Amino acid sequence: MSKKRFKTMAGILAVVLLAGSVMGCTGKKEETASKEGTTTTTTPEKKQKISMMYPLYNNPPKKTEVWKAMEEKLNIEYEPMAIPSAQYNDKLLASIAANDLADITHYTGFPDPKFTTYAKQGAFLQLDELIKNTKYIKDIPQEMWDYIKVDGKIYGIPRPAIPGRAVIIRKDWLDALGLSIPKTLDEFYDVAVKFAKEDPDQNGKDDTVGIILNQSMGWHLDPIFLAFDAGSGWREMEDGTLMNSMITPQRKEALAWLNKLYKAGGIDQNFTIMKDNQMWEKLESGKAGLFLGGQTSDYYRFVTNLKKVDPKAELIMIRPPVGPNGATGYPGGTGFFGQFVLPSQIDEAKAKKAIELLDWEMSQEAHNLKKMGIEGVHHTKNADGTITMIGDKYSEEGINTLIWQISNNPFGTTIALDAPAEIQEAQRQNLTGLKELDVVCPAITYVPSDTVVEKLAELDRISKEISVKLIIGVAPIEAFDKFVEEWKAKDGDELTKEVNEWYKNQNK
Repeated sequence: MSKKRFKTMAGILAVVLLAGSVMGCTGKKEETASKEGTTTTTTPEKKQKISMMYPLYNNPPKKTEVWKAMEEKLNIEYEPMAIPSAQYNDKLLASIAANDLADITHYTGFPDPKFTTYAKQGAFLQLDELIKNTKYIKDIPQEMWDYIKVDGKIYGIPRPAIPGRAVIIRKDWLDALGLSIPKTLDEFYDVAVKFAKEDPDQNGKDDTVGIILNQSMGWHLDPIFLAFDAGSGWREMEDGTLMNSMITPQRKEALAWLNKLYKAGGIDQNFTIMKDNQMWEKLESGKAGLFLGGQTSDYYRFVTNLKKVDPKAELIMIRPPVGPNGATGYPGGTGFFGQFVLPSQIDEAKAKKAIELLDWEMSQEAHNLKKMGIEGVHHTKNADGTITMIGDKYSEEGINTLIWQISNNPFGTTIALDAPAEIQEAQRQNLTGLKELDVVCPAITYVPSDTVVEKLAELDRISKEISVKLIIGVAPIEAFDKFVEEWKAKDGDELTKEVNEWYKNQNK
């Protein structure tokens, strides 16, 4: 069966061919005979076409100097298939179902029982032999490989995910209201309400909100739930067994607290209809004071956009709230964001070139291109070693999204090298010690059986539904107990039994 290929979505990639190259290419030698004797010439090898599909969060890449440099360096014709993140999961599943994967595909979910099923069914190429002689891929920490193996075999290459969570707050609003940087839950509560009610921007209008959320809530409330010690995915209870964090008594306490805060006006009253971009817009337009679901890497963007609206505005990153029993933190992960897979039907030469591309993308050379583009084109280097970006060319060309694999270096991959020194220092300070705030799920590598998998979506749905109802007050807090019984009846008990049997075996 011949391999189908995706067609790049019209309009996603603007192709601009510019002259110039910063890197060389490979070739093969041929000998020819003449009267003068044997001479050796070099015939360029045919460039291998390599497509790569991954989610897009910022500007799409354009075919300019960096794109061409990659192609010259690796002797490839590169086709980045950057799919807007909101549509990515649907596109990924449809591609697998149609046997129409790109040469390299970022499978974002982990742990994901579907991945195990796909691997066992032969959708992905086994990579153990291909990665043995790599320069950078083979140095990915062993625990990451142990996490992703399926029946002891490797079907994907982890994409390192550097801990970068951040609570972002308006420092100038704190100063205007005579408030200190909040540390405890009580202090966060007080600040959120006063941001919404006491005109922190001093414009005489009732137009500010405290905490911003989106309609899915997602990870945005994690710092609150973990301050109540509700568990990260699963919680080890006092008797040594695991309980799903959605049904713990501590979760109920957290939801009751959030309901009280919502009634007091400390949470954006319109969060149930807010999408990501609308939520970010509130922060960047100067209407929101506290963002619990921030990322260190987004800090520069938030500051830059907010300053355009209010040059005197001051955003800072702070630590998550500490609960009454000292609990605090962010959900800790595996250390990676999904994995890169190759289709099982890919030919050997193309597979080797695909691995070569992924390996190079983890190099310092690729990292430098990803972070600042080409010297003289996208940036200039200052005498003190810092860089100055040239206009908006770097951002407009989507260079950061062109090279999608990253190195396992938290400071190198997160800090914006084109940002002012104070922004870089703020990012560096927030990253320092962040790993210590990881609250790791005790069942992070557990993969549920097929009999339970089908029920997970329904369990997640009813969990989200009751959470929203309790926060906005359309259901009394006592409804949480009824939800727990419903959750258990809808195979939650079976899931809990499976997890605990797995957990018991892990600790033998």
